[in-house]
Order: sequence, then structure tokens, then C-alpha cells
Amino acid sequence: MSETPVILAGIGGGIAAYKAVEVVSRLAQAGREVHVAMTAAARQFVTPTTFASASRRRVLTEMFPPAESTSGEDLFPHIYPASRADVFVVMPATADLLAKLACGIGDEVVVCSALALRPETSRLLAPAMNEHMWRQPIVQRNLSALEAAGWRRIGPAEGALACGTHGPGRMAEPSEILAAIEAALAARDGALRGKRVLILSGPTREPLDPVRFLSNGSTGRMGRALAMAALAAGARVDFITGPVEPERLPAGPGLEITPVVTAAEMLAAARARADQADVIVFAAAVSDFRPAAPSTRKLPKAAHGGTLELEPTPDIAAELAKERRAGQVRIGFALESDDGPAKARAKRAAKGLDLIALNPVAAIGAETSDYVFIEAKGETSVGPISKEECARRILARAAELLKSVP
Repeated sequence: MSETPVILAGIGGGIAAYKAVEVVSRLAQAGREVHVAMTAAARQFVTPTTFASASRRRVLTEMFPPAESTSGEDLFPHIYPASRADVFVVMPATADLLAKLACGIGDEVVVCSALALRPETSRLLAPAMNEHMWRQPIVQRNLSALEAAGWRRIGPAEGALACGTHGPGRMAEPSEILAAIEAALAARDGALRGKRVLILSGPTREPLDPVRFLSNGSTGRMGRALAMAALAAGARVDFITGPVEPERLPAGPGLEITPVVTAAEMLAAARARADQADVIVFAAAVSDFRPAAPSTRKLPKAAHGGTLELEPTPDIAAELAKERRAGQVRIGFALESDDGPAKARAKRAAKGLDLIALNPVAAIGAETSDYVFIEAKGETSVGPISKEECARRILARAAELLKSVP
């Protein structure tokens, strides 16, 4: 990765391209190395000369080099500067560009540049289009595919549109796009840069028969918040999750998601990745018990007879504690209905956790909660705070602990 961060802006064909000029100009004024690639449609709204003046660099408009090019990166405009970029931002991301990016149709320099990005490059989208176009199912499917692949969406806002209508589809303001770019660059030098974080999230399900199971009310929101905080801090994240709604899954470059169902599957997946992890966060709501003899066929109601024999599931944190490598930080959660601090302290000690976050039963599915962070050296009460803020504080503490663990 280059010492000076490289930003590549891909400009789509929409009236909102005029806002992109301000973004590029302000990046250049801040001393950033910013390059611009334009689609043919974009050139109908703003000239390459305008962006060249704002960026103080030649603008890429074609996939093939100018006739006078004889060597170096100039020969490959569809590859450079894309393959050096730390951040790639598409603004405006039109319906056409979303479709081409989602399908990898590299018929012009902006999408070809996207295809040449490195895995660790931050990818940002600032959609802009007519409100009816924005609501089209195919547009939303393309957007979902891009977000699942690690692209981060900025906007759109709702307001007056150039076509004379009013609704969603207005491109985010330059200040919002600039903030997203700066956040992506901050992750480049984040507190967990170069570290690997393993996060266990969501509920587990223990089958009684093919259609019934034992589980709990975990939504996976805390796990998602932890993953996004870790990515923002520059870490690579292994995310093992029980069954949750798709919108509860994190997204971003440097993320690998492994879906599981049962506690045994979660333990196996975690064990396969634990030795590579610098930080392990046990945020999953693992079912404590499972049916001792699950049926392979759906049981009729009368067959249960009012008695269900259970057995304990594996204690994932305790099992992985036996295999803990030196220099690894381990963080867990405790959710208790009574005598919480005492139980959390005992759990921290028994499972070899560096920090445990205690929260009440009311935290399940809630927007905010109170937390008690418990370490060997003492306890800190915080809240009410959002799960996202809790996650940021936990990952910041994990980065500090990494500096001191033997």
C-alpha cells in the first residue's frame, strides 16, 4: 500500500456529477492524491477539463491509452491508478453503473477500474437517480449484490430531484461523501490494522426434529456492530454467525462470513480460525442446551408427552481457552437476569477472558443498553449507549490490550 493514500473517483452520467467536482476539488485542496475516471455519459454533464482542473491530474476517459503513450502506467488506463487505489468512490452511481458494477460488465473505464481494484481497497457508492428508478426491484437487487460484495452506500437522500419530482434518489451532499472517504482512509491506518479479529455472532439453533428447534431471541445486531467497528479500525474479520436476517450481516472489504446453525458447528468453525486470530469476541447467544435425541422426522404433538430430555451444548469459549495462543485477546459477553456482576466476574475468570461486557436481559433487540465492562483490574459502567457505540469501545479496548498481553 502506498505511503500517500490514493483516491480514485468514478463519475457516472447524471446531473449530480456537478457535486462530484466539489468532492474532487476539496480532496485535492487537502493534499490528497485524487484521480478521476469518467463514463461517456458523465462527459455529457461535466467536461474532463473541469475534473482535470479540480484534481490537477489527467482524467481517464477511455480504456485504451492516448496515441502518444509509450510506456509505464499510461499504457493501461483500465488498470492504473485503480490497482493502487486505497479508496474508490462512484458518484453519481447511476442505475446503469450499478448494474454494470454488479455484473462486472467492463465495457468502459469506470467499471474496468473497479475490476482492477485490490481486495483491500475501500469501495464507496453515492447513488443518484429518479425516484421511480431508485425503487425498481432490479436496481435494489443490484445494490444489494454490491453491498454483499463489500461496497458501502452513501445516501441517497430524499428531496427535490432534477427531473422535477420529489423523493429518494438525490445524491448525498459533498460533505457526507467526503466524510465517508475520510472514514475509509482512517481505517487504512486504524488501531487494528494488520490484525485479525474473529467474531462469533447471532443465535444458535438446536434441532428437536426437522422443523422445530431450541433457540433464543438474539438478532445478531451486536455482532454486526462489532464486525463493522473492527473493519473500520483496519482489521480483517472472520465472522461466524448463527441464523439471522440478511440485513443483520456486516459487509466490507476484509470480511469473511461463515454461516452456521448449531453450537457444535459454531465451535468447529471457530476452532478452525482461532489460531490465526489476534482478537476473539464471543458475542454469539449460544443455546446452552440441545435435545438429547433429536428426531429425523417431524414428531406429532402427542409424541412429546410433556417431557423433553436435554443435554448441554459445547462451551465454545471454554473449549477455545484450552487452545489459546500467546498474545491473543479474548472478549466475551454476559447477559444475566439477576446477580449479574458476580456471575460475569466468575464467567470471565473461568473462560480466560480479558474483558467481559455485562448487559441486562432487556438488551436483547434493544436500540440502547447499559453495560458493565469487567476486567481483572476493575469495572467500568457505561450507558445507556447504542450497540454500535458499545462495539467501538470494545474494539478500541481490544487494540489497547493487544499492546500489553504476553
